[in-house]
Amino acid sequence: MTKPPPKRSGKPPRRESGPREQSVYRHPDAQAQVPPEKPSPWKREERGARPGPTTSRSDSTRGKPGDSRGPRPAPGSRDSRAEGSGPYGRGPRSEGHSPYGRGPRSESDTARARPERGERPATAARPWANPGPEVVAPVDDRDAQRKREVRIYGRAACLALAEDRFEGIRKLYCTRQRGRELAPLLARLAAARIGFNEVEEADLERLTASQHHEGVAMDVLRLEQPSLSELLDALGRQSGPACLVALAGVGNPHNFGAILRSAVHFGARAVLIPADSALTLAGAVYRVAEGAAERVPVVRFPELGALRAAGFELVATASQGERSLYREALPARSILLFGAEGAGLSPHALELADARYAIPGSGRVDSLNVAQAVAVVLGEWWRGARVG
Repeated sequence: MTKPPPKRSGKPPRRESGPREQSVYRHPDAQAQVPPEKPSPWKREERGARPGPTTSRSDSTRGKPGDSRGPRPAPGSRDSRAEGSGPYGRGPRSEGHSPYGRGPRSESDTARARPERGERPATAARPWANPGPEVVAPVDDRDAQRKREVRIYGRAACLALAEDRFEGIRKLYCTRQRGRELAPLLARLAAARIGFNEVEEADLERLTASQHHEGVAMDVLRLEQPSLSELLDALGRQSGPACLVALAGVGNPHNFGAILRSAVHFGARAVLIPADSALTLAGAVYRVAEGAAERVPVVRFPELGALRAAGFELVATASQGERSLYREALPARSILLFGAEGAGLSPHALELADARYAIPGSGRVDSLNVAQAVAVVLGEWWRGARVG
């Protein structure tokens, strides 16, 4: 019988052999011995091994190897180096010398010493630091400028002022649409070097504080008004019919503007208001007056008794007046006195008047608006006086 072949194990049998030789190529010069490296004087040694003299030092030194500054003096003893040499070797140190070798100290150096706290060192006179004469800042004259100027608005008001008093214009504001119409006026302003701006509707509304600006506004100088004595003296030298309108208690600027317009239309010589009245020639008055605000003087009077002068009769208007406006003619030289709406004239004013007139009507309303009453009475005076 044939024997079966021996079974093969999964791992080959371990071969026992000597040490394996490395198959690394070695150059013949690699066998040469490298000479030991010389210590470099520039190579920094390890910390704590500073180069220095080989001589050892006793414990009385500073404790650092290589230190040649000599032994440290014992506590309580004087250093011999301090006698006869400066701290930086700049020569002997003596009394009165600076430690930095700047020469002997003088008394002036001592005087310049730093003062104690609370004292102030005396400084030499410095011409550039001496305060000159005190310059007083100019007083802010913005309030005075506001009193000298007024902002007016409205197409007719601005055109009338440009026609009557062009030199009083300081600045003009207008919208683009209104600027096309005002092109000739803008050309005059440019030739006179007076500024004007084209603004939006909203800006003009903000500048005038009104929605009824009509696309144009102006900053102008206020017109100087005569005093009561100057007005009465001037009228006293003139003969013929003359009419003045006096307002007592009227405070609405729109009524005031309408009264100025009627006064100019019917030829009144002036409009009189109390000295303490809040009425003034403001922008709304100019707009409502439609160009008539500066074509009749506006004069303030101290009291009603001051109006009875220069040959004028004081005529009061009242709903219960004993005279009818349509039956009896008004005096040729008269001062027409009107009161506020509702309350009317005071009893003192009615008593002071030379005559009291009523405006007849249907009786279905108590009275007319004061601006309407002024227009009616002035129209009747114009008709009766036949002025012009």
